[in-house]
Amino acid sequence: MIKNVSILIPFQPDNGQRDLNFKWITDFYKTTMPEAELCIHITNDKLFNKSKAINSAAKKATRDIFVIADADMIISPSSILESIRLLRFHKWIIPFKNIHYLSMNTSNQLLKTVPNWPPNLENENSNYLLFKYGPKAISGGINIISRTNFNLVGGFDERFAGWGGEDNAFCYAVNTLCGPLKRLNHDIYHLWHPRIGWERSPNAKNNRNLLNLYRKANGNKSEMMELINS
Repeated sequence: MIKNVSILIPFQPDNGQRDLNFKWITDFYKTTMPEAELCIHITNDKLFNKSKAINSAAKKATRDIFVIADADMIISPSSILESIRLLRFHKWIIPFKNIHYLSMNTSNQLLKTVPNWPPNLENENSNYLLFKYGPKAISGGINIISRTNFNLVGGFDERFAGWGGEDNAFCYAVNTLCGPLKRLNHDIYHLWHPRIGWERSPNAKNNRNLLNLYRKANGNKSEMMELINS
């Protein structure tokens, strides 16, 4: 099953914390899912274009199931396996409901450990924040989808640049053109790094305007296809 999986990781170096996280995360996948194909695309654009990086990683992929994974999150390999099995019945899967945002101290302690599952967070539980998504909430992080459905929506919209909007737009597109997501009730761990947020994001206004177009087209196949192809 894992032999048919390509893990797509978009990344842009920051010469700091994100680089440290990226090294640990890639080693994590190599250790816990060695049979999967790891497809990484590293960009150095003025504005990080996550969509372009994901699409570029997808072009490198040779397998039929895509695990689209941010370079700062980990989840149990068993949750990914469960998601792959469920692709027989659902068009795409978000395999988590609970996000553990690790503190800087906890994250840096984790980076000193050998990447494996479960993560070594002994005596550090009080330092992370738990955030729960509702069953229909939109999110990025880690998505599991077939190559066919990824291509059906044209991948991620590369008109998003900077930070924010691309994950939600992808969700609207896939839900509309392929079918609704299935969210699983598992935990995911988010390594610490300096946060940008919409309020400080470059190109935020353009990203918000484009995302609003996706919201308006949500549920309407013809409008969604017109937006994607515009």
